[in-house]
Amino acid sequence: ELEANGVAKSWTGAAADAARGHRDTLVKQLSGHITGKQQMQKALYAAEPEVEAIERLVAGILDRAKTNEFTVGDDGSVTSTATPPTFKSRFEAEEWSSSRQFVAQEIADDITDALAKAAGVDQILTDGIPTGTDKDLDHTRDERGLASPEVTERWAQLTDAERKAIIDQKIEELAEEYGVDVEDIVWDAQGSTNGYWSEDDHTVHLNPGNVDNPDILHTVAHEMRHGRQYEAIEDNNDFQFWWEDDPFDEHKEDGITEEQAEDWEENFDDYKSTDNGDTYEEYYNQPVEADARKSGREYLDNLTAAELDRLLKESK
Repeated sequence: ELEANGVAKSWTGAAADAARGHRDTLVKQLSGHITGKQQMQKALYAAEPEVEAIERLVAGILDRAKTNEFTVGDDGSVTSTATPPTFKSRFEAEEWSSSRQFVAQEIADDITDALAKAAGVDQILTDGIPTGTDKDLDHTRDERGLASPEVTERWAQLTDAERKAIIDQKIEELAEEYGVDVEDIVWDAQGSTNGYWSEDDHTVHLNPGNVDNPDILHTVAHEMRHGRQYEAIEDNNDFQFWWEDDPFDEHKEDGITEEQAEDWEENFDDYKSTDNGDTYEEYYNQPVEADARKSGREYLDNLTAAELDRLLKESK
């Protein structure tokens, strides 16, 4: 209606042109709003059956817990409320205790599945939030990427040991692909630091507080890219006779140019860090960080639950 009749066709002159320009801007804004609404609607429709499944699963968990004399705490803990019977032998007592532990573990596993499904639903709804609604979310999408609902749910089902095994396997595969020697993976990064690559001893440092969030896989790809950058610089500076293969050729095959390697070398020689008094913007916008963020974002955006399962299987 606005587009068709917002400005009378009989109007002429500069004021009419300005009015039509303003109308076109409003139409564009409304169109964007409608597209965002449809995007959010689609997410809500996709989430609805998942939420209903979670409700049924939770109801079943609580019923089973009550039937077997257990309570489920707000934090998901499972506690027995049964009064132990009188046993004729130690064997009977141990058998009763073992059966109780078995049922409690099954209930706890079902709770883990319910929470994992909830994490997946959260991601469905997050994906549905239109661009321009939340600046922090827009920044995350643009710079770090977002795990899919399927990846988010699968990651939530894993134990910390399984998550670390996946990370170890991915670093091992990237090291082989990049031709980078990784001496160790160190879980010592703290605070606001997600992780870092140490060129001095070829180690990847990661924050153990982030292991429950699939975003840590962005950090893995990001830090390994730094290792690749150093490797490209070294190969670009490597001397070889005319009959020898140029080690930089493998980087060229992956789209890295000699000019990029030279820019990275210059950047690392004058690396910007807030620890050295530089601003966050200076750190954030330098070439090696922009390139590493791109690698992390592309990896996380394209990651699948099947790939997580493959990495876990290969790690064993």
